[in-house]
Amino acid sequence: MDRTQVVIVGGGPAGYVCARRLGQLGVEAVLVERAHLGGTCLNEGCIPTKALYAATSPFGHRRTFARMGIALDVTADLAAMRAWLDEVIVGLRGGVEKLLAGSQVDVVAGEARIAGAGEVRVVTPRGERTLAGDAIVLATGSSPIELPGLPFDGERVWSSRDALELPRVPERLVVVGGGVIGLELGTVYRRLGSEVWVVELLDRLLPGVGLSRRGEALLRRALTAQGIEVRLGARAERLTGSGVVLRTGAGEEEVPADAVLVAVGRKPQLDKLGVENVGARIERGYVATDRAFAAAPGVYAIGDVRGGWLLAHKASHEGLALAELLAGDRVAGGEAVVPQAIFTQPEVALVGIPLDEAAAQGLPGGRFPLAALGRAWAEGETEGQFQVAADRDGRVIGAEIVGPHASDLIAEATLAIQAGLTVRELAETVHAHPTFPEGLWEAALALLGRPLHTS
Repeated sequence: MDRTQVVIVGGGPAGYVCARRLGQLGVEAVLVERAHLGGTCLNEGCIPTKALYAATSPFGHRRTFARMGIALDVTADLAAMRAWLDEVIVGLRGGVEKLLAGSQVDVVAGEARIAGAGEVRVVTPRGERTLAGDAIVLATGSSPIELPGLPFDGERVWSSRDALELPRVPERLVVVGGGVIGLELGTVYRRLGSEVWVVELLDRLLPGVGLSRRGEALLRRALTAQGIEVRLGARAERLTGSGVVLRTGAGEEEVPADAVLVAVGRKPQLDKLGVENVGARIERGYVATDRAFAAAPGVYAIGDVRGGWLLAHKASHEGLALAELLAGDRVAGGEAVVPQAIFTQPEVALVGIPLDEAAAQGLPGGRFPLAALGRAWAEGETEGQFQVAADRDGRVIGAEIVGPHASDLIAEATLAIQAGLTVRELAETVHAHPTFPEGLWEAALALLGRPLHTS
């Protein structure tokens, strides 16, 4: 039996970040990973999705450039795109390996199972190995949810993992699920030339994200303008020889599909992990923890297996926090402010209290449309808006951005909420001109009742 201070199961953004920080703090750690370091995010999630979003950007902006007098003639070489994706993933994976080695973290390749208190058994290519630790950290991430009538086969029914492998560009792609993953990959395949249908069971896109009705309607119009067909209130039930059967309030309807991407969410990877051997509780499919990430004596959970937003940056933050707790370098505190970013065209980002929720509480809000922003006009990107909300003391409590670069722009609002800044302080901050961040400044001015470039 090999003894260490901390055994971490899972090398994704929660696990490897926790291991890296423990090493920096002088705590001995062993990281067990059954596949590749970097987890879903790096290997088959965030990174390849955003790489494809960037790679296909010329397709998405041809009409904008045409208005500027620039004609783009672009084609896609799928083999070259796959090779580029592999280069990006392998390069970043190698970076993670170097970081862990530099922090003296021992990485073990294998399948881990908790055998009991402080004990993890790992099946490696060379046989079984038992690790004993003062603490065990569960960071095994999540995997795509499969629908009973549409099981993944990698040919006609794709998971997000299948879609990111770029097997082909189907003539007609039906995306089941109008959430983040479905809309992002639907955008990529529409740019590549697929006729895309997005089928969502509920009455709105991005359900559960907290996007305002105004923002959701704006996004839906933009997707429609790109040629993406959106069907709300429809359930995908089963595959046929030529398509997929949808059930709506009007009955059944068959729509043709060369491929079906099922993107209805993700579930934590807990199978065969042995959490029951240490008395950890499972609630709604996730490992239940307290504010200090503890699931049972000496056992902790971070990232997707813990629930909440299934976001890589949230997982990484939890990895850092837990490492510092275990090293005695911090005390347990409240949850951090976590932004969300969705890479559609236009991008969507939000943080804090949802804007519609703030409005329902009678809290003040301000809005600024991109159509009134100089930089947006200069770049031909006037579709979108900035919104900000404040509490009754004037502190920023929520923000929403729909437009180009929203994923970057949300950082300022996140910092404002985390630091407890007021809308007045945001409005008094000088923003460079002409830039997109001015939109948040203008929204703050609007909330204060003194709009500058809107009536």
